Amino acid sequence: MIFLDAWAWIALADKSDPYYRKAKTLHKKLTRARRHYVTSDYVLGEAITYLYDALSPAQAQGFINTVLAAADAGTFLLVHVSPTQFRRAWKMRQKYHDKPDISFVDLTSMVVM
Repeated sequence: MIFLDAWAWIALADKSDPYYRKAKTLHKKLTRARRHYVTSDYVLGEAITYLYDALSPAQAQGFINTVLAAADAGTFLLVHVSPTQFRRAWKMRQKYHDKPDISFVDLTSMVVM
């Protein structure tokens, strides 16, 4: 499985993103190879926040609805961060207090992975 972070979703959604073409090409290649994605609800939350600022509301909504429909269809795994995973990420946040540039969402992603 391949973990998709918010920036991967953003690159797939936003045609003005500098990585859009590369992301689309890689996505097609991985899809043909039947590689499966995994992401988290926290990651999608970050992507939603970004996309509603970068795109029109209709574009953002359409993309996220497509992503959610794919998750519902089992095309990829959408992990809902559990209370236990949240606590593990919190422990990591405290352990790596000297690295403030690591977002809490990134820490939850590390736990999910």
